[in-house]
Amino acid sequence: MLMQNAMDLLDEGVLISDKQYRIAYANPAYGRIFELEMEEIIGRRFSELYPDSDMLELAVGNDEREEVAEKQHRIRGKEVVLEWFTKSFREDGEVYILARVRDKTAEKEKEDRLTYIIEEMTVNIVTIAKGFGLLPLQPILREAQKETLLTRVPAACQKKQIDRLAIQFASITSIDEAWGDLLRRLIQNLQLLGVEVALAGLRPEVAMQFTNYRIRLDGVRTFRNLQQATRYYYGQS
Repeated sequence: MLMQNAMDLLDEGVLISDKQYRIAYANPAYGRIFELEMEEIIGRRFSELYPDSDMLELAVGNDEREEVAEKQHRIRGKEVVLEWFTKSFREDGEVYILARVRDKTAEKEKEDRLTYIIEEMTVNIVTIAKGFGLLPLQPILREAQKETLLTRVPAACQKKQIDRLAIQFASITSIDEAWGDLLRRLIQNLQLLGVEVALAGLRPEVAMQFTNYRIRLDGVRTFRNLQQATRYYYGQS
């Protein structure tokens, strides 16, 4: 009884079923997550509530190891993301399945918004003049940004008809060999599309790191700041 009272107070959903997936216990948080009353849950088979879900089956025959999975569900017409922790256990010789459920919908939405913002900042090419654009280079915060930089920046240049691109380094405080390789690949992609690339606004310590890591960018001009790069490209117009 003490354990049940404690589980009733949890914010995460808790469900216990027998090996036939008949539900023996569900805490109030579980009911809130799935918008169900207790009388709709207790005594029912899991498949009756969720015909398309096999989450509880993950726990059967796993030698009592906990399985973790994140799945998208549709509840009362709403899309939700739930994280399931399932584990089998024995009580008085019988096998039971314990499932813990966390609603990660808000967290997933927040992560998606952050990802969108980071991606948009990564490829934020500003048109300075006809055919001349500026890419304020941003720090790489996650691995997915690298692919975004390599694929979306060349596509954006084509879309905006940019044939001269100044990559501004004002926000970059340090680089390493991996950064150098990424930059080389980006510049190669752009050059193959006929885009002339220049670097502007390198900090002295970053310029030294280029030398220390022996990062060579053939055919790429460098400028002290954006104003200098703009004067050069305006002179070509």
